[in-house]
Amino acid sequence: MKTYLSSINGKRRVNDLKWNSDALINDLGLKPVFSAMSEGNNFLTKNSMEFVLTGCNSIEEILYRQEILRDFIANRGLAGELYRNAVEFTEYAKKQIFWFSNNESLSIEVSVDILRKFIIHASRLRAVLSESKNSFNSIGLKKFYSVISQDFGPEYLDRALEYLEKLNFHDGVTLSMALGPGNSGRDYILHEPDNSISVKKTMKGVLERHFTYTLHERDIGGAEEIKGIKSRGMGKVAAVLRIAAKNVMEFYDDIKREAGFYLAAINLMENIEKRKAKICFPEPCHNKCMSFTGLYDLGLLLSTGAAVVPNNMESLDTGLFIITGTNRGGKSTFLRSIGQAQILMQAGIFVPSEYYGANIVSGIYTHFKSGEDRNLNRGKFEDELSKMDEIVKHLTRNGMVLFNESFSSTNTREGSEIALDITRALLENGIMVFFVSHLYEFASAVASDIREKSLFLVAERTEDGKHTYRIIRGKPQETGHGMDLYRKIFVEQNANTGNLQGRNE
Repeated sequence: MKTYLSSINGKRRVNDLKWNSDALINDLGLKPVFSAMSEGNNFLTKNSMEFVLTGCNSIEEILYRQEILRDFIANRGLAGELYRNAVEFTEYAKKQIFWFSNNESLSIEVSVDILRKFIIHASRLRAVLSESKNSFNSIGLKKFYSVISQDFGPEYLDRALEYLEKLNFHDGVTLSMALGPGNSGRDYILHEPDNSISVKKTMKGVLERHFTYTLHERDIGGAEEIKGIKSRGMGKVAAVLRIAAKNVMEFYDDIKREAGFYLAAINLMENIEKRKAKICFPEPCHNKCMSFTGLYDLGLLLSTGAAVVPNNMESLDTGLFIITGTNRGGKSTFLRSIGQAQILMQAGIFVPSEYYGANIVSGIYTHFKSGEDRNLNRGKFEDELSKMDEIVKHLTRNGMVLFNESFSSTNTREGSEIALDITRALLENGIMVFFVSHLYEFASAVASDIREKSLFLVAERTEDGKHTYRIIRGKPQETGHGMDLYRKIFVEQNANTGNLQGRNE
C-alpha cells in the first residue's frame, strides 16, 4: 500500500540521517528552523530532520512535493488532521503488537483488533479528505485520496468487518485434517465459520451418538495436544492476518511521517509569517545556476526575532564563489543562508527569500572553522585536514561544499596553497564551491588562475567603515580592515572616555 505523499512512485522512505547531519545542523544554524517546525514535538523534530536533510535529487520530486504542500497550505488544518489520525492509530497498534506470539489464537486476536481499528481510522480519514477533495490540485493528494476512497471504500471496509467478526470464532473452531503416519494429523484445513448457525447445533446429533470425548480437567498432556492441533490448524490464517496487520501499520506509519512533514512545514511558515518575513517556492534549474533576491538567514531570524539583512545574487554556470571582506560583515551569515536555502529547496518546501533558483546538487557539505580540540589529541590545522578527508570520502559529483575560514589555522602562504589545490580538485570534479576566506593570496590566485566560472563577492561597508551586512560583487580585498578595529578600540573609546572625564570634572 502506497500513500504517494512524498514521492511520485510512492516508494517508502529510508529514515537514516546522513553521516554529516550534525555538522549541517550546527554549521548552517538549523536548530531554530527545526524547533519552529516541531513546536516542541519530539517526533516532528526528528521527522523534520530526516525529510529536510535527506532531500530530493530530482527536479520532478521537488516540484511534486511543492504542489502537495501548496494544497495543504490552501487547506490549512488538513495536514494536522491527517497527522493526528495517524498518530492515534499507530500508537494503539504499537501497544497491541506487543502481544504477537507463537500462540496462534492470541496472534489472530491481536491482528483482528489492529485491523478493526484500521477500518475505523481509514473511514475517518476518508471523511476528512472528502471535505477538501474538490480543492486538490496536486497529483500526490489526488492519488492519496484515490487510495483511501477506492481501495478502502465503504463497501470494502464493511465486508472486511464481516470477515473480522467471523475470525473471532465465537462458536468454536471447525478443523478438518487427514491422517498421517501413526495416525498423526496432516493437511490441516480451517473452515470458514458461519456465525448464523452454531457449530455445536450442527454437530449436535452426531456428537451425542458418536465421537464424543471429554477431556479430564487434570489431563495436562491432552490439553496441550488439543492446543497444538488448534494452533496447527489456525497457523496459516494467523500468518496472513499478522502480515495484513503489519502492512496497515506500515501504511499508517508512512501517513504519520509524511503528513507530519507537511504539518511541520506549515508550522515553519506560520512562524515566519509572525515575523513579517518573506518566503517563496524555489525554482529548481536543469543547468548550473544560482540566483536569488532577498535571501536571508532563516536560523538567525527565528532565533533573534530581529530584522535580517537580505542579499541578492545572480550567477549562471558558475562553479566557484569567493567571499572576502571585513570581519563581522555578514559573510558567514550569507554562507549559512545559501546552505539553508539549498537544503530547504531540495526538501521540496519553500525557502527564505523573495526568489530563489538553483540547480540540484547531489549533496551539501560544510567545512567550517572550529575551535581547539578539547581532548588535545590534535591541533586546529590537523583537525581541518581530517574534516576535509572525511568530506572527500563521501563526496559525490555535482555536490556543493561550503568553506568558512578554512585552512586559516596555519600560515597564510601554506593555507592559501592548500585551499587553492583543494578548490581546483573540487572544480575539476564538478563540485560547486563557496569559500569565505581572509586568505588574500588564495583569493588573488583564484582571480588570476581560475577566473573563468568564478564569482567574487565582498562584504559591503560604507566609507566611514560601517557594516551594511550586505554581500555584493567585488574584487578580493587584501585587508581584513584591522584599522577599523584599532580605531574602534583605541580612538573612539579614548574619545568617549575623555568626554566622560570632562563631564565628571
